[in-house]
Amino acid sequence: MSTEKIDGVVAVILAAGLSLRMAPDNKLLLDFAGEPLVRRIAREAVASKAARTFVVVGHDRWNVRKAIADLPVTIVENPDYTESQMTSVRAGVLAAPEARGYLIIPGDMPLLTAADFDRLITRFEELGADKAVVPFDDTERGNPIVIPGWSREEMYRRGINFGCRNLLINYPELVSPLKTAEPQFFQDCDTPEAYRDLLAAFAAMRLPARSA
Repeated sequence: MSTEKIDGVVAVILAAGLSLRMAPDNKLLLDFAGEPLVRRIAREAVASKAARTFVVVGHDRWNVRKAIADLPVTIVENPDYTESQMTSVRAGVLAAPEARGYLIIPGDMPLLTAADFDRLITRFEELGADKAVVPFDDTERGNPIVIPGWSREEMYRRGINFGCRNLLINYPELVSPLKTAEPQFFQDCDTPEAYRDLLAAFAAMRLPARSA
């Protein structure tokens, strides 16, 4: 576990998964607006208020590394990536410096922008950095989320399968909802159909405003 300390929020991008429902393609390497999907999300994290950005890799790690090689990010290898996504959360948080908080970003949500990350970080800081900021609409929990710095020690103590979900279940009083229905917080790229939907949503977001 890293012993470095940092005064800020660290971004941890989860990019280690098997991408089973997109097989034979790796969803993180699909083209999204002219660049690999994982590079887009990493580039937006680097541009945000996050103090540093860590990317957790596992499956197809050399190609994922290649896709983000030009970005100022720190790579974390998760040897347990086949077990669960929670192992990647834990690997990233423990490899990162001790920090005020951790912005946990799924690597397959390419509609998210630096402004979205900044919104979550700002809300976390406004709450005193001791609550988890979690996007919610009326029925669904979204991503990414920000967890407080003390949760790092909890993950270390609990073992490899203790991740964000367990943290929020064990400490429900920790959760501070960020109420939103904006699609970027809820749309991920798990299937070919979802990929097509994301491309269509991105195209719609980039349309110029209609004149009156």
